[in-house]
Amino acid sequence: MKQTIVIAAMTAGMSLGVAGCNQDSEDGFDPLGAPAADGGDAADGGDAADGGDAADGGDADGGDGGSAGGQDALTPQQVRTYLSRIAPYLVGRSLTYEEGVLIDAQGEAVLYDIVEGWTGTPGFGDAIRYLIQTELHASGSAGGVDFELPGNLAYEVATQDLPWSTILTADYCVDELGAHIECDTGSPYTAGVLTTKAYLIPNKGRFNLSRAKLMLEVFACRIYPMEHEVQPPLEKDALIPMFQAENASEQTVEEAQGGFGNGQGCYTCHSQFGAHAQLFVRFDQDGNWRSDATGVQAVDDELGRSFDGLYASHFDDPLASANEQTQVFGQTVANLAEAAEVITDNRLFRECTVKNVLTHPFGLAAGVSDDVEEDLIGRLTDEVEAVSPDATIAEYVLEIFTDDQVVRTTLAGLEDEQ
Repeated sequence: MKQTIVIAAMTAGMSLGVAGCNQDSEDGFDPLGAPAADGGDAADGGDAADGGDAADGGDADGGDGGSAGGQDALTPQQVRTYLSRIAPYLVGRSLTYEEGVLIDAQGEAVLYDIVEGWTGTPGFGDAIRYLIQTELHASGSAGGVDFELPGNLAYEVATQDLPWSTILTADYCVDELGAHIECDTGSPYTAGVLTTKAYLIPNKGRFNLSRAKLMLEVFACRIYPMEHEVQPPLEKDALIPMFQAENASEQTVEEAQGGFGNGQGCYTCHSQFGAHAQLFVRFDQDGNWRSDATGVQAVDDELGRSFDGLYASHFDDPLASANEQTQVFGQTVANLAEAAEVITDNRLFRECTVKNVLTHPFGLAAGVSDDVEEDLIGRLTDEVEAVSPDATIAEYVLEIFTDDQVVRTTLAGLEDEQ
């Protein structure tokens, strides 16, 4: 815990500018979480975690000129201390005897090589598996559902040096033996982890709000409402009456007047929320894709529910409410697979990956945060993009954890713990 405090104290706060919008979940009116699946670790459906901290600065890669700013080179003991701190989270073990010998002999010069070596091991794949399982709250099995599918894909992406964008754009799932299989939703398209029951079941909920919210938090590090230049709002008259209201005088729906979601002023958030929720309109509460989905509010059922285990659309026009076509980050998409391509093409995806990877070894929450310095995330993202416009997760890890100021700030925090 003290390490977290030290790192946070050494970074300036980044404000996202707005408070997050509430949402509904399957088990009542919890505005922050998603409902749990039944049984196993997979039952831990909920928010993408918040927060993350790190330091600002230059590269620690000896090939790029060593320490930044004319600072003294790190001592072998400092290198050992730093690598010992991050090794369990990046490779699932402590430093080996051989790594210790290299550190004693070469000091800071060997730091990059050791981290690079880690990224070529099965332990690295397991670490990335755990990272995505933690972010999506999905592992184990329950009710005949394999909640390991997201983790299996993450392991393959990490160990086969595939672009990290594959986590959302893969047109297949991966079984426990590493074989490519069809995903389990019956959908005619595939969007990586998003089109698995492991994602859809824990995040089921009225209007599909939980599914949209977690997708945005984990893979774009944003909450609703967000900047209009990122996600243009939908036109008011396209939405059902409840979501057109901007104040109490405009709200005509009894449930909203009584406190559903954000209550009387819905349009601010749901003008963006509705576009992303529409991507899930054909997935029912059991994670099955349904060609018969209408998105129409069911008569005499809870607000936000459609018929036969499906959820209602934000759109007022029945033709629009049944159609998966919507708008993501200002681009028209036909379905969730096309949306995944748009999300991963956007710089927000790369910035969010930097933040999620950076916070992981320090026990800090990932995703949406007002604690991480915007300039730091931006600089590290620039460095990753310079390596590759569609980087592997290993390339992210190398740029982040060999960064000179990330290294030195971590050491400063560890020293303060003494």
